[in-house]
Amino acid sequence: MITACVVYRNEPILFKDNALRFSIKSPYFSMNSQITQESKIYRNILNIVFLSLPGEKNMKGRTTCPKCKHEFVLDAPDDSGKVKVVCPNCGNKFTIQPTSCDSKSEDECFWEEHGEPRKTILSAIKRRTNKPTIAAVLLISVFAIGITSAAFSDTFIETPLDVLANVGMTGSVDLIVLDQSNNSLEEVSITIDGKSTDTDKNGSYSVENISLGLKKVEVSLTDYKKVTLEILVVPFITSYHEIIMENGNDEKYIPFDTIGCSIIIVIFSVFALLAAVMSLKRQHIDVAVVGSILGIFSFGFLMIGSIISVIALIIILKSRDEFENGKKGKVF
Repeated sequence: MITACVVYRNEPILFKDNALRFSIKSPYFSMNSQITQESKIYRNILNIVFLSLPGEKNMKGRTTCPKCKHEFVLDAPDDSGKVKVVCPNCGNKFTIQPTSCDSKSEDECFWEEHGEPRKTILSAIKRRTNKPTIAAVLLISVFAIGITSAAFSDTFIETPLDVLANVGMTGSVDLIVLDQSNNSLEEVSITIDGKSTDTDKNGSYSVENISLGLKKVEVSLTDYKKVTLEILVVPFITSYHEIIMENGNDEKYIPFDTIGCSIIIVIFSVFALLAAVMSLKRQHIDVAVVGSILGIFSFGFLMIGSIISVIALIIILKSRDEFENGKKGKVF
């Protein structure tokens, strides 16, 4: 039992604390009265008295029911011994001993302090830079170069490959020759880049160290039409082609499909444009990054488009704090 007496306006106020039940004697306050100015002042006095009184104080912690293993939070007197607890999950009654981690034993339910002071983390204010705008301008240039390359695909495809060929880079080619019934044809004469040989018994032909660029492959066999195929030889990737021989004595010419190549370049260029729009708006950095990466494959004259895309990607990554990710908000 804790008792305190406070004098307010020459009127003694009796305050008793017994298991959190209060006995109050005052003409200015009752639990059922309306909250007046007097009662507000009186409540403040009670709060000050209660916080300043010595004696029992509670601490908040958590424990685990030994029966159902349910963990829950409860209050217990700070200086108490064993405390009886009822599990809110299964109703099991057990006793705990509030202890620190150092005094824990195997026979007692573990008790520890629950929660910690919250820390407020405030973001620092940063000045906006022109980096996303610069990246957007570069990516728009990639888009323009890519569209131009697609319109003049023959010239823009061969020019960068000629540059790579001048520094000694080569490619490889795999061919397989079949008849109209998909049967392999052996001893078919094949000539590519001045090198002639015949297919093996599986109708296959492989050659390495072929100069880069558009190459013509001449395929001939007795009683079959002579086929002249135009292929593109690139570095690091083996150019694979399947050739179907038709019966007859005339010739057949198969040009390289520049339209399909142009469509691929346009697609990659559009992704670069999308990344430029996101950079201008400073939104969705993931879209901006992916668009910059795909813009690398737009190539362009002398691989300029790829180089510019790499530069734009680096700038976007360095200025990622200035982007907003839609619903997630600004990135800090």
